[in-house]
Amino acid sequence: MDKLSCPMIDLHTHILPGVDDGAGDEGSALDMARQAVERQIQVVAATPHFVNLAWDQIKAEAAKLQALLTAHQINLTVVAGAELMIDLDLAVQAKEDIPTYNDAGKYCLIEFPMLELPHYVDQVLFSLQVKGITPVIAHPERYHAVIEDPNLPAHWIETGCLIQINAGSLLGNFGTHVQRTAEIMLKHQMVHLIGSDAHSTGRRGFHLERSAEAVQRLAGAETAAKLVSTNPARIIAGEPVEVLEVIPYRPHRRFWDFIRQRRGLC
Repeated sequence: MDKLSCPMIDLHTHILPGVDDGAGDEGSALDMARQAVERQIQVVAATPHFVNLAWDQIKAEAAKLQALLTAHQINLTVVAGAELMIDLDLAVQAKEDIPTYNDAGKYCLIEFPMLELPHYVDQVLFSLQVKGITPVIAHPERYHAVIEDPNLPAHWIETGCLIQINAGSLLGNFGTHVQRTAEIMLKHQMVHLIGSDAHSTGRRGFHLERSAEAVQRLAGAETAAKLVSTNPARIIAGEPVEVLEVIPYRPHRRFWDFIRQRRGLC
């Protein structure tokens, strides 16, 4: 299978040193940056968890990291961002205080709790859109509610959100249930970009290239290029992203479920 010729852009990384559970220090950040370049990534968004950090601080740390990479002759571009945990405070926060990709004010990365979705999800997503910000929902294939109902992301897409899945999910790094959910979402046009969610150079490293190869097998080279290059570039620039119509997922009924229903047992 041919490798993608387009430059790859990774919009979900924890490469900023010493701010969250990602790179612990500058040396670790440099190692991560070198790995990203070796794996054909040209641009990364530094998206630390937005906890006990001010947006101005994140932007300053991203600029500091860029200067460090330049000093070490590492040809990787860093743009600022953040991974926001959904919270009702976001609904009342001023637009300028909400971290958006490249500080363009157009797209933000937002995650939900893994085990249970809060009742105010739709309220917060709507409030962000009222502010002119398009929410990019981080790794929904890992959320229990989505594993149980892979059609759930279709609702968020219909309300104007974009969907980011993790490279490691497609590669089976989070288990077979998450991998299957990611593949279903991909095949049914519920994915708009793939991010590494890199925290280190190990298991949680930059596996974007391998995931792009998986996408090529499942959905073709054109889709792979959109998810790791075209769409991320548009998000950084604050430009509209093409959103394809979702293909509803209709799970196959298991044979024994069918038999039980016929016998009136369920």
